[in-house]
Amino acid sequence: MNLYHGISDVILALIGLYVFFRYLVPLEFTSTILWESFVLSVVAAATFGALGFFGWEKGASISQFFQGLAAINGGIGLIGGSAALVFNKDISTFGSFGIITVGFILFILYAIFNIEQIGFWVPTVSMLLVLLIGIVGMIRGKIMVGLWIVVGVTFFALGTFRNALFGESDFNISLYHLLLAGGVLSLGMANAYSRKLMLH
Repeated sequence: MNLYHGISDVILALIGLYVFFRYLVPLEFTSTILWESFVLSVVAAATFGALGFFGWEKGASISQFFQGLAAINGGIGLIGGSAALVFNKDISTFGSFGIITVGFILFILYAIFNIEQIGFWVPTVSMLLVLLIGIVGMIRGKIMVGLWIVVGVTFFALGTFRNALFGESDFNISLYHLLLAGGVLSLGMANAYSRKLMLH
């Protein structure tokens, strides 16, 4: 049992649920499913992770499954969701499900066929593309939307490379949860500012 890691996972799960219901559910369905492919996978990973840290042995392995799903399928979904947000484009149902399908195929190749390079390259490339989309958003005049996307990606990058940046320590697990929570909340804020722009 590790109480601190469990609590930080609970915080992550609660923030993920808040962002989902407060900022993502009101979106068009085709955009919601792209964002939720990442956010709800993070919520599931954090929930089972917390159960694992609180003593349920199977929790850790289930959490790892959803972590991979968030990083790969969710990473692909973030690209589509961020692009739709920045360019004010409603992606078609076919397009949204096509993006999610690509993410699932990549996840299957990683999880079942053990193509481990996918586990590194897909999240890394996804972060870079989402970062680029955020920068383009700022250039196009959607400054706060783009800025929050960039801030979110920065949180994710800090969490991903935390050991290299901050050194290895037991606290890094809780730090990862909190950085990820900051990233998820930032994506929610990007969607909030986008809605404000549309209303005005």
